[in-house]
Amino acid sequence: MASLRGWGVFNPKISLREFETLLRRLIAIPSISGREHQLSAYLSNLLSSRGVNVRLVEASGCGPSLLAYHQFKPGGRTLLFYGHLDTVEPEGWTSPFRARLSKGRLYGLGACDMKAGLAALTLAFLRLREISELRGRLILAMVSDEERYSRGCESLIGSGLLRNVDAAISAEPTGLRRLEVGKMGRVAFKVEFSGRPNPTVRAAAFILALERLRLKGTPISTISVETGLNGDGRPSLCRVAVDRMLAPGETFNDTLAEVEALARRFRGKASLHPRPTPYMQPYRLNGEEPIVRALKEACMEVLGFKPKSVLGLAGDENHLTVRCGIPTVTYGPKGGNMHRPNEYVELESGVRAAEVYVAAAIKFLSFELGKP
Repeated sequence: MASLRGWGVFNPKISLREFETLLRRLIAIPSISGREHQLSAYLSNLLSSRGVNVRLVEASGCGPSLLAYHQFKPGGRTLLFYGHLDTVEPEGWTSPFRARLSKGRLYGLGACDMKAGLAALTLAFLRLREISELRGRLILAMVSDEERYSRGCESLIGSGLLRNVDAAISAEPTGLRRLEVGKMGRVAFKVEFSGRPNPTVRAAAFILALERLRLKGTPISTISVETGLNGDGRPSLCRVAVDRMLAPGETFNDTLAEVEALARRFRGKASLHPRPTPYMQPYRLNGEEPIVRALKEACMEVLGFKPKSVLGLAGDENHLTVRCGIPTVTYGPKGGNMHRPNEYVELESGVRAAEVYVAAAIKFLSFELGKP
């Protein structure tokens, strides 16, 4: 693979000040799931003002996703930079949209998940456009609704705009020392208990059985419990929502059979929990995938070490890899308190992630590397 040392006067370094300025602006723009419109418009205008070809893709029930394109020399590969615009609700925050810097950490809603990743991808994309020697195409995708139903990703898949993409880098936070070369899958079930004796008692016994499975290593958990009452105030129905992660090799049918069998022990009925988009199937990439090699070698050049290959939790990356056939790795900044008050990102880690993206793209799109 090509080395950065072969690129003459090109400087892959990203400015800390530039990164912080952009990240503060992104945090200041609310983009809670389903309400990403303002942030999508801001980034579209920012990129368009730099001469980037930008396209907005509408998605039902949420803000539009954004695609930005840059064509290098003809031929070569197509690489996708991928991130999501949305954040969770700001529960427990006092000033979620006002970024605050303390001891190298920038605090704010979405600072780590994943507006630091968006800032890093944006700056890396703009820096890469300065290189004339590369072949192929670079696409930057920023999608809506990742935190809920992946409707932004679903609209991109349905549009056909992701055809002919050779690989993708997602900027979800991994802490720089971890590279997610695959993802666990995820599926949710609803289990209903009705009739007599008291359905809530049988539901409670079912939940305890689930907990015993979890303690033995099965990645399963209870996420909600609802009850319905008869006119006499006695429970007539109890509904339990169950979340199950899938390891590579496991299938939806296998896990449904597992939950159904357990539910029958307590006279319950299990079914797939309704969802407007497909659930995520698991995957794991081979260590020799070009994008895995490119990212690891980029880390070695930029950071001086290779990250550990791990599996991450389910996300849009599952859809990109399993349904679209796009080998997707996940690598991003370091932070904490995600989905909680006082979420933060370590600023320096965001800058280093951006520099790794630049280096990895050079390696992946380099004419020396060629097609596999």
